[in-house]
Amino acid sequence: MGRDISSAVVEHLGFFQSFDDVKVYYDNGQDIVKQALDRSVSKVLSKGVVRRRKTSMTDYRLEQVADYLCAIELALVKYEAKEDGETYNKFFGGVGSFKRNWLKQARSKRI
Repeated sequence: MGRDISSAVVEHLGFFQSFDDVKVYYDNGQDIVKQALDRSVSKVLSKGVVRRRKTSMTDYRLEQVADYLCAIELALVKYEAKEDGETYNKFFGGVGSFKRNWLKQARSKRI
């Protein structure tokens, strides 16, 4: 996971370097994901520029929206690869319901 994150950041390094600040948002849901993000971003973007702060999820509403939209896109990938499992079907109500409701609403918000 860490290698994939590092590779993605390196591949788009110019994009990341075009910003004065780069914020990494993760809700600390899984420690292994938190560690992979921390190590990869620090390794690629330079340890001296990365600052960590404890925050509240309500402080970053835009990141919550991004997290939601990424979850919807991931669900689409899982459905298309037939890797959705019963949890997706219980939550979204199956692939048809997912595409008609959740995906359609998320895609209508694209800029």
